[in-house]
Amino acid sequence: MNKYVFIVTGLLLTLFLTAPSGAELLDRGNGLIYDDILDITWLEYANYSGETMTWDEAMSWADTFDFQGYDDWRLPASDTSCIDDTCWESEMDYLFHVEGITSTTPGQFSDVNPYMYWSATDDSTDPSKAWRFNFKFGTRGVSTKTSTRYAWAVRDGDSTPPVIPEPTGLVLIIAGGLTLAAGHFRKK
Repeated sequence: MNKYVFIVTGLLLTLFLTAPSGAELLDRGNGLIYDDILDITWLEYANYSGETMTWDEAMSWADTFDFQGYDDWRLPASDTSCIDDTCWESEMDYLFHVEGITSTTPGQFSDVNPYMYWSATDDSTDPSKAWRFNFKFGTRGVSTKTSTRYAWAVRDGDSTPPVIPEPTGLVLIIAGGLTLAAGHFRKK
């Protein structure tokens, strides 16, 4: 019987202590959302700058932006090697197509505009243009740098130390029950 109790205990602990792993947008509080797949932190408020701006203004804004003690913000990057809308290597493409963040379904974000946002990526064929992304239709393309677009700041990495999860109440109850059961069988 002891052997059976330990096997069941091991299986239950394994079942309850292992969580399925998957991509998540983690709300770090204070206006920060961490993407654990891209390993970047997004501003929760997608229109923090409050206005549209040219590409040079957007780059300067992100470069000098200081929020929650972090001063290493940037505009999202675009992957220019992929042209059609089935490529999700770009950070804004990934947010839209994989995470499902749109101007009508912003999820954890606020004020995601149904308009174009600048990326930090120049157009390699024409230096007077840069890549941008539309959160209404999920499309990307290039615009002249003198056009005005929104700017959404991101930074590399997680913006807060990871929190060590505490065991849930159910796990503690089961562990306590199994400990009591094991003690009961030892006495016999």
